[in-house]
Formats: sequence, C-alpha cells, structure tokens
Amino acid sequence: MRECRGFDGRFLMRIQNKISEKGQSITLFALMLPLMAEFILGLFDYMVTNAHTMEAVAVADLSAHAGAQEIRLLPNGKILSDVPSAERVAADYFRMQTPSYIQFVSVVCGDTAERPFCRVTARIRSAGYLFPSRPITVHAVGYLAWGVTREEQ
Repeated sequence: MRECRGFDGRFLMRIQNKISEKGQSITLFALMLPLMAEFILGLFDYMVTNAHTMEAVAVADLSAHAGAQEIRLLPNGKILSDVPSAERVAADYFRMQTPSYIQFVSVVCGDTAERPFCRVTARIRSAGYLFPSRPITVHAVGYLAWGVTREEQ
C-alpha cells in the first residue's frame, strides 16, 4: 500500500490492485457438481441392482426348496414321484412370488449324488442409471433334507 496526500492535505490510503478471490467458490462448485452427481448416480445404480438381485435370490431359493419338497422318495432314497410335478410346483411358486422385473428362466429337479434337488434359474437386469444395463443370472438350488417331507414340516 502506498500513502499519498489528497487535495486538502490529509493522508489517503490507496489500495493496490490485488487479485480478486471473488468467484472461486462458484467455480469449485461448478466443477464438483457433475462429479458428485455421477457418484450419487453410481451409488443409486449399485443399490437398486443389489436390492433387485437379493430379491431374485430369495424368490429363486424359496421356489427351489418348494420344488424339492414335492419330490417323493422310497425308503432306499430313490425318487418315487414324477419330477415334472416338482418342477411345475417350483415354477408356479416362483411365478406367484416374483415381481415384474425378475424373469423366470428354468427349473430342473432330480437327484444328484442320490440327493433330491431342484435348481431354479432367474434373470434380472441391472438398473442402468449410470452404467449400461446388463443381465444378471441367479441360480438357486434347494435340496431335500434327509427324512423331511412336506407333511413333516
């Protein structure tokens, strides 16, 4: 700063030109807003996709167990009842519970290692808010516990 005298003899203070800091916060805000919006969209995309996937897993798992409980066994562990009825029960159970965004793909019932099972396959699509929508496939397997039938539960 420099001092100088005015016309009436008093000292006046003259302020040197300083670089102004006005507008820095608005510039920072303008740069950060798109980044924050992208982060929030990505987070929202992940949360919705995760919620839909967890619901698809739950519905497929319950359907697979319902189908497995329909399988009738002989005392030696061989399958007595017809497998298509168990597959039909699993598919019907899936269709009764599923929301519109979960797609039924297939159901397979039978026995593996002499243990009755039903496998339900479902498909959903990711939310697609930030990232491109992509299919997600869910497989759920329900086994029949030894000695447990629908009547005993």
